[in-house]
Order: sequence, then C-alpha cells, then structure tokens
Amino acid sequence: KFNTPKYRLVVRLSNRYVYCQIVWATIKGDMVLSCANSKELPDKYGLPGYFGLKNWTACYATGLLLARRVLKKLKLDEIYEGQLENDGEDFLIEEKEDQPKPFSVCLDVGLQTTSTGARIFGALKGALDGGLYIPHSVRRWPAAEKDQVESELLAKYIYGGHVGEYMEAMQEDDEELYKTHFAKYIEKEVDAEAMEDTWKEVYEKIRKDP
Repeated sequence: KFNTPKYRLVVRLSNRYVYCQIVWATIKGDMVLSCANSKELPDKYGLPGYFGLKNWTACYATGLLLARRVLKKLKLDEIYEGQLENDGEDFLIEEKEDQPKPFSVCLDVGLQTTSTGARIFGALKGALDGGLYIPHSVRRWPAAEKDQVESELLAKYIYGGHVGEYMEAMQEDDEELYKTHFAKYIEKEVDAEAMEDTWKEVYEKIRKDP
C-alpha cells in the first residue's frame, strides 16, 4: 500500500560499540522508531564494566534490548515475549489469534561483511529472541551448516562462553599477557566461570525494564 512503512533493523558496529535501530524510509529521509546501543549495558543493565561491548554477546544483548524496547513502545511486549530461554535454538515469533500481528522488520547490514559467525547476526538472534518477526536463515550463525545450527554452541556465544574459553587458553599460555589483555575483566572479578551468570543477569534486567 502507498506510504506503508517498511521497517528495517539497522545494525552497525564501531571500534567500541554496537548500534541497533528500527528505521523506516520516507521521502525526507530515514526516520527512527527506536534505538539501542551496547554502551547502555554497563550504564543501565548491570554489566560490571566497560568491556566486551562490541563482541558477539554484546551484539546479542543489544538486539534483545532493542526488540523489547520497541515492543514495549508499541504495547506488544506482553503479547509477544519472545524466547524466554536463551538456549540457542532457532526461534521465530508466531502470530496469536485475536491479537495484533507480530512487529515485522528486515535486517539491514549495510556494507558489513556477512560471513559465517559475523557479529551482526548476534544482533539478529537477539532481536528474534526478543520477539521481533524477522525472516532469516540460520546458516550464518556460528558453526552453522546449511539449515542446521548447533544450539549448544550458539548458547555458548549468547552467554559469552567463547570469550571465557579464550581467557582460559590465554591464561595457560601467557599469564602476563592474560593480565594485560583482560585487565578490565579481572578488575571487575569477571572470569571464565562467572561469564555466564554475568550475562544472565544482564538479560534479566533488559527484560524487566527495557
């Protein structure tokens, strides 16, 4: 129909943060319905410090935050709660009878490389689990093959397990480099074992008050 908005989930990465927006195009230019960025995670949602704000897990959290925020703005948050258990399984919100349709968007990656495991797909997965309807394929998620995805591996990425494994490996190989490279993590007492609980608390706070 004429002048019906076609909403896009715009994901952009800088050297420090990830930015997500819900945008639609007009003759005058793009208009923003809602936005979120990873800098909010330590400021408002309990991440202990300003570290890891552009990795795959931070992208997931920012996508989840934007999804919950825009659904709350549209008063759809209680109808479409999304995937409450972040278990790494593929998820797409389904329409409910006698209720408004799910909020539908398409992913806008811009000029970014869409290789397997790319961080932009972390934001996509977060937005899907948050309750947005986004046509997608799982083949670009970490270690996915065609239309199959390893849910356990994806869950590890969602909770920062891949970072925890890297921390453990570096600690074994070079203690001094580990202390330098992960100084901000160590300062806030976030090690490989605490990684999952840290991100679980962040996700709970996002859902409680986006």
